[in-house]
Amino acid sequence: MNAALKDSIAGMKDWLVEIRRTIHMHPELMFEEVETSRLVSIWLEKFGLEVKTGWAKTGVVGVLRGDKEGKTVAIRADMDALPLEEANQVPYASKVKGKMHACGHDAHVTILLGVAKLFSAIREQVKGNIKWIFQPAEEGGAGARVMVEEGVLENPKVNAIFGAHVFPDLPIGKVGIHEREGLAATDRFIIKIIGKGGHGAYPHLAKDPIFAAGHLITQIHSIVSRDINPLDSAVITIGKVNGGTAFNIIPDEVSLLGTVRSLTPQVRELLKSRLEQLTQGVARSFGMDCRCEFEYGYPALVNDPEMSRLVASACARGIGQDNVEFIRPSMGGEDFAYYLEKVPGSFFRLGCRNEKKGIIHSFHSSLFNIDEDVLPFGVEMFVRIIDQYLGLELI
Repeated sequence: MNAALKDSIAGMKDWLVEIRRTIHMHPELMFEEVETSRLVSIWLEKFGLEVKTGWAKTGVVGVLRGDKEGKTVAIRADMDALPLEEANQVPYASKVKGKMHACGHDAHVTILLGVAKLFSAIREQVKGNIKWIFQPAEEGGAGARVMVEEGVLENPKVNAIFGAHVFPDLPIGKVGIHEREGLAATDRFIIKIIGKGGHGAYPHLAKDPIFAAGHLITQIHSIVSRDINPLDSAVITIGKVNGGTAFNIIPDEVSLLGTVRSLTPQVRELLKSRLEQLTQGVARSFGMDCRCEFEYGYPALVNDPEMSRLVASACARGIGQDNVEFIRPSMGGEDFAYYLEKVPGSFFRLGCRNEKKGIIHSFHSSLFNIDEDVLPFGVEMFVRIIDQYLGLELI
């Protein structure tokens, strides 16, 4: 990267920190990102981009059309916060009770605004188009799916897309890349075992759904160990068991709520079918009825290997090969998967951990924070990726 561009990114640091802290202090939950959306729109308009608001209620899209013909590359940031009370004792802590940017989306928005600021100043050197996607409702609301359905990947048609997530498992200055599978499909299930209630002293006159549920829980946890190929990945977690009203009453029914995670469609469908089979089998063996509802969530996030290698190459040119790692998939979920179902691209990780500064907490923690050096670092990585993909030769 030429010295002028590098100096320009370094000179953004204070501005980036101010933007990030403003967003951090005013978190908004999914589909409520009104003020965040307004802030984004104001800056994109200042930078002279084409701006369209109202995507998926609160989403914003900015487009920079280069002076020369070429491909269109998109980059994406999610904007929503989490329903969590912040515990950090910092001047920029959340001012909204029960809401917090505990997943770094404030940093993602800020980094993309930094990329917009840089390219708006050198638009005459851009060949092709750059599209900025600021998306609501990643945290369970499938904002990406809504934006795709509304045509965000068209006009101009996107040829490749890139997204990043700050990552507290990697130290600041490092980039982590999933070559292919990156994050899991995030499905959920609700199972009801329907028996016959009665007095706890006379179980023979009832059909105890708690007893049956205990057997079913054991059987469910055999699926991963006995039905899934050990070389594949799968998770089943039962997070809630609900049933009963008193110590001496056998209830009429018990419900189990849980999540199912997988990295391939084949494993996803096998998990679903085995859950249904085991539920029916256990219920029948105890002479009870059952209901098994399986709700599909986000699909697995699958990067295009060629695009992942491009990310690795572009980033390594700036920070050295030793600071770029190919990392294992996570069983967490990410709705960036919906974009990758339509166009090739790659979702990567920006290290934000700094043990010397006490920045060690996982995302979705009330103590989550970032080393703010990741802000100009993230801008540089995106600029390098866009430069290499569009063949701009700015570096």
